Amino acid sequence: MDNIFGAILTVSFSGAYIPQIIKMIRYRSSKDVSLIMLIINAIGYCCGLGYVLIQGVDAMWLTLNYSLGFVMTFLCIFVWFIYKKSEKRCI
Repeated sequence: MDNIFGAILTVSFSGAYIPQIIKMIRYRSSKDVSLIMLIINAIGYCCGLGYVLIQGVDAMWLTLNYSLGFVMTFLCIFVWFIYKKSEKRCI
């Protein structure tokens, strides 16, 4: 049962960025996305992953959640910068 909760946790938190990334790509704009929020999330995921690794917590789903969450946050920040640059060129 704990594997089901772990899988749902990982898919939910990591997958939550997909709609935002798709929206930025579709509308070619990142103006409605907070960069500060993304940076805070990235810091949180890094600290969470660091904590799990340093403490030696045997929690595969937590490790996967923090790792994939950081990757998705980084991808969202990358897309944010791509469309922020293109918005400045259009002005």
